[in-house]
Amino acid sequence: MKGVVKSNRGWIEGAASDNLVTIGHPKLKAPCKRVEDVSLVQDTLASMVATLRKLNGAGLAAPQVGLSLNLVVIEVRRTDVFPDRPETPLLKLINPEIVERSKEQSVDWEGCFSVPGLMGLVSRANWVKVRYVSDSGEEVLTECSGYLARVVQHELDHLSGIEFVDRMDDMSSLTTVKNYLEFHGGPLKN
Repeated sequence: MKGVVKSNRGWIEGAASDNLVTIGHPKLKAPCKRVEDVSLVQDTLASMVATLRKLNGAGLAAPQVGLSLNLVVIEVRRTDVFPDRPETPLLKLINPEIVERSKEQSVDWEGCFSVPGLMGLVSRANWVKVRYVSDSGEEVLTECSGYLARVVQHELDHLSGIEFVDRMDDMSSLTTVKNYLEFHGGPLKN
């Protein structure tokens, strides 16, 4: 299949071998600082993008790499585990904030590098409007829907010290990635 990344091994096995910060670490709960000069975070953004691509994830927030900065990178690509998810070109979000969200919500499965090897059902707004500064210093206001809206909300939660497990209404849905793939329908459907 053209455009499909062949492995999700990093995402499935978790972050332990990639020196990412995992659940329980105080850096995941530390307040994030606004970035005042985008030129000072270019190398950090590039490193975050490289890590995201290495692990074949959809998004990565600065606290996950041990930095208390308002930075998020998102790039949704199809993989062997998630061959049907809608692709999103690379986004580098500096000082992002959700300024509006739909009242309508959808429940779907989420996983996270910082909660390695686990997935659970999380309710999220169907669409969000997010304001951020691009890596070129321009202010951007954009609307995201579907899977991208879910990824944006998930990653921005990291900037407030929130993990997806904190958003789960029913902890009985928490499962291993292996069991999710075997018993709960495989790839995300959004």
